[in-house]
Amino acid sequence: MKRTKCLLIVALLLSPLGGCQMDGANNSLDVPTPRSVAKNYLFVHGMCMGYLQSPLVTKDQFNVLFQLDQQAKLSIIRALDNPSQAHLEQAEYLMKQIITFLTVSKT
Repeated sequence: MKRTKCLLIVALLLSPLGGCQMDGANNSLDVPTPRSVAKNYLFVHGMCMGYLQSPLVTKDQFNVLFQLDQQAKLSIIRALDNPSQAHLEQAEYLMKQIITFLTVSKT
């Protein structure tokens, strides 16, 4: 019983410190960098490849996904060559469009 109380007190004393650490970590994740956006594209591109493995994908779905993926790839290259906020936002927007397409048009 005494040990339980001691653990509870330690947990209560350490929990505010953990919250401070978590708050600082979340703020640093909000700012995209060219490298982080490029890595995200690689994951999204892999999602595209997995989606296209289905035999139920139509030609129209393939064409739309191909165009979105090409546009996203070009925007990533643009963001890596000239890392402006506008280029990073455009790349993120196109990747969100791909994810939306993949989740809405499930085969």
